[in-house]
Formats: sequence, C-alpha cells, structure tokens
Amino acid sequence: MSILQKLRAWLGFSEQREAAPPPGHSAPQATAEKRPTPVGVIALEQAYAAYQDGARFIDVREPDEWANGHIAGAVHHPVGGLEQQAEITVTRDTPVVTYCAAGARAARAASALAANGYTDVQALQSGYADWAAAGYPVERPDHDAAP
Repeated sequence: MSILQKLRAWLGFSEQREAAPPPGHSAPQATAEKRPTPVGVIALEQAYAAYQDGARFIDVREPDEWANGHIAGAVHHPVGGLEQQAEITVTRDTPVVTYCAAGARAARAASALAANGYTDVQALQSGYADWAAAGYPVERPDHDAAP
C-alpha cells in the first residue's frame, strides 16, 4: 500500500463500500470514536502554486525539525498542539496548507483545522525535504544567520 493510499484510508476515503449485514443480523453500532474530517491532499507543484498565491503554510513537525529548516514564511504549530486546540492566526476561509516530513502529520493537522471550521485546508502530499529538493523557498535559521 502506498503512502497516499494509507493517507486516504486514514482520512476515511475508501473505494470499498461496506457490505450490508446478512439477513437477520443488525448492523454494528457506531462507536464513540471520532473520525477525522476529510481534507484535500495537494501535490508538491500545486502546493508551490498555492504558496505563490499567498496560502498560509503551517509546519506541523517537531521543534527540532523546524529549527533545521522550514518553508519560507511558514508558521510553526506542532501537530499535537493543533489536535488539542485547532486555532491559527488566519481567518477560517484563508487557504492553508499543512506540511510535515512525509504527509501523515500534515493530514492529521489539516483534519483538525477542518473540523474546527477552517474551510480551505489541504495537506501537502509529500514533505519538507521534497519541497527543499525542488528548490522552492526555505529558511534555515541556523544556516541563514550571519557569523
């Protein structure tokens, strides 16, 4: 199973339909488990176009990952914090792209934001390393500082 397929499965996108219960059996009761709010997944090139159009990029990686470099202009909100309190400093209709190292944390954070009323949220399909390797704008605080 590819990373994208795993991400879609985690977000609740399924190409398989649940079968109806056999005659004489009732459907299983819904659990109290909260399912993630589905969000869009955006490819690297589309994310760069959104970046150029002014989308807000949210880095949901851990502080040490952020310190080693991040997308230029991004803001840092680790995924755990966003899952606890999904608030960022933009209006709820501002285009937002979440990203991490590989996509899973970005999807979790985007889902939390969407569940909290943000209407234009997408998760970067790939991660920061792919963004940097493509030559897109990055900031490296430890490397960019003058000696």
